[in-house]
Amino acid sequence: MRRLAAALISLASCKGAAATAPVEPAVRAAAIVPGDAAAEASAASAAEKAEPEPPPVAMAETRDAVGPFELPMMKGRNVWYARPRSIGERRLIAHLHGQCAHPSYSCGQWLDAGIERGFVVCPTGNERCGSPIGPPQWDESFALMDQDLERGIAAASRAEGDGGISRAGSVMTGFSRGGWAAIDVVRRHPGRWPFLIVIEADVTMNAALLRAAKVERVALIAADHGTELAGERNTVDALKAAGFPAELFVMPGSWHLYSTNIDAIMRQALAFVLADGPRDP
Repeated sequence: MRRLAAALISLASCKGAAATAPVEPAVRAAAIVPGDAAAEASAASAAEKAEPEPPPVAMAETRDAVGPFELPMMKGRNVWYARPRSIGERRLIAHLHGQCAHPSYSCGQWLDAGIERGFVVCPTGNERCGSPIGPPQWDESFALMDQDLERGIAAASRAEGDGGISRAGSVMTGFSRGGWAAIDVVRRHPGRWPFLIVIEADVTMNAALLRAAKVERVALIAADHGTELAGERNTVDALKAAGFPAELFVMPGSWHLYSTNIDAIMRQALAFVLADGPRDP
């Protein structure tokens, strides 16, 4: 019941996220233009001042419990993650949530699809939406979001120990602002994130950028009543024309939120990027 209540609260908060939407167009260029020296120096300086990572956390749950679990990632912030259903699936599936959306919503709504394929790891944003107890949001550069993502992965990896999370064939996913950050993250680390899923974000990308980042396949997901669908469709058409493996998945009956069948859609998107063809929902 607590998870359901948290998801409903986050969903209600997301409906008020329009007030934060104007910040997103301003960051679009940053998603494809390498950061300048001053920006990178500022990010590095901020990282040096960050709190040290917390020590490993003893897990009370048995190894075969999938979670989700919530662990301290850094002072005042947690990472939300879940284990795969199959002990042999160790792949990392990382997610950056959008504005005013707790990971229990942003990842929790498609958790079943995610844990069929690996560990789902979702760090929380650096600020709160609306009030000190509101859902998390991001109010920092993509460079710092990248660093926070790595802190979250490290915290989950410490909890799992040796033989836990594998970074081979990792999947990077992001919703809305998290989607804009996701393309920046994969560009910063060529080869680290070979598979990319962007949700509700008309991100500017092309085949040359993705190949330079050593991304192998991309899936875009858009709401059928939202503002991102037309741009995402154009992007996928251009990528296909350039011979790059890309596919668009549409969420029916939705605006800038997940559709009720997002778990089935994410299952199909993961099947596509992992190159084993579509599966029946």
